[in-house]
Amino acid sequence: MNRYLYVTFSILCVVILTTNTNAFPGDLVEPHNKSYIEQYQSEKLDFLTVGDWGYDGIEPGQIYGNQSIVSMAMKDWAEYYSSDFIINTGDSFYINYDGDHEGVNSVYDPKWNKVWKDAYKGRLAEIVWYSVAGNHDWYGNITAQVDYSLNYDKRFFLPSTFYVRELYFGPKNTKVVWIHIDTNIFYYEPSNPEKLDMMAQLKQVGWDTVQTIEDKLKWIEDRLIEQQNSTWVFVVGHHPLVATCANQYYMGSLRPLFEKYRVAAYFSGHEHNLAIETAKDGQPVTYFLSGAGSKTRIGCDGSDWGAPVGTLGFLHTILTEDKFTYEFIDSTTALEPKIVYTGFFTPRP
Repeated sequence: MNRYLYVTFSILCVVILTTNTNAFPGDLVEPHNKSYIEQYQSEKLDFLTVGDWGYDGIEPGQIYGNQSIVSMAMKDWAEYYSSDFIINTGDSFYINYDGDHEGVNSVYDPKWNKVWKDAYKGRLAEIVWYSVAGNHDWYGNITAQVDYSLNYDKRFFLPSTFYVRELYFGPKNTKVVWIHIDTNIFYYEPSNPEKLDMMAQLKQVGWDTVQTIEDKLKWIEDRLIEQQNSTWVFVVGHHPLVATCANQYYMGSLRPLFEKYRVAAYFSGHEHNLAIETAKDGQPVTYFLSGAGSKTRIGCDGSDWGAPVGTLGFLHTILTEDKFTYEFIDSTTALEPKIVYTGFFTPRP
């Protein structure tokens, strides 16, 4: 039975947004302080997490490209479990062929259809993709992605690069909070060559200073403080905090915040792998890495579990009032996906 009955998006106060590509870009990417509200009628929630999925090329010797291989397995899982939504950890659009461009260049870019709509069918084409921006998204026109979400297709949900969702479900109206953040300003030092590639856009929106980083950290902390009455608190960002992958520029400032305010889990991509650092005594957060949606490479040193190099796949979760159950899906072999790592945890104390 289809459990995705009603999802209502609203803002708790009136927010005036400039939502066209001629607007000052900063209006489109600055954080939204008020939450988007979602109401689900089901007793449990089911969702898939995938990142770094925006490469639709076919390698020599392949019948199906990497993206197609993962999307077929995701479709099977989403339809079997009647998944409610997708968590998209970013890098939604790569360079796919010689002469192609990074990210998207406008709301009319053919990639919206070719790399997203045409690639994900069945239930994946019906449910919402709650998204964050990756570095390859910033190398293109990130404000076009926000504009597309606001004005063309809200299923690609990216109303800003920092936003909050309050989700209620089940007979007790269990509250779940998702804080979606842009980690690009935290991950790259100013001298990093990858940071230089996105510096023009960062300067355009006024995000090229240390003060901006401090302001965004304060915004995250303020939202965490506001949401302490939630049963579950989750954060989503593009760059990983699994083990040694957290040792990048200001990324190390995020872990103490998440642990202080009892975030249940952080979801990320960027490293093209599947991995986890589990919660333990003195470290209450579970850190997920799901960045193998179309590319593969080595993961994070020191993780509690990581898939072998070359693994494609995604993360599947079932959430109830009192239990978070997850499984990593290896979909490297076309048409023969398999569960390779599972676990569960309970709400924060």
